[in-house]
Amino acid sequence: MKKALLALIVAPLFAVYATFAVADDAVDASAETIKEYTEMCLNWAKDDDISNEELKPYVLKCVNDELGSEGYKKVTDVKI
Repeated sequence: MKKALLALIVAPLFAVYATFAVADDAVDASAETIKEYTEMCLNWAKDDDISNEELKPYVLKCVNDELGSEGYKKVTDVKI
């Protein structure tokens, strides 16, 4: 019984640790990769009729989504 209880306590802690360990493995994207994603996201913003006020947050989220899906670290700013 004690082993089962211990396993129930330790398993979630291990899962949280593993999640953070994987997140730390992300690498920085090159400036060229960020530029390519920014241009791609700008094109998508035009297709989606995004206003000028919403453009930068839209592109930043889009770029970070693409970077994350490729295993790169997110960025805090993009040059539009």
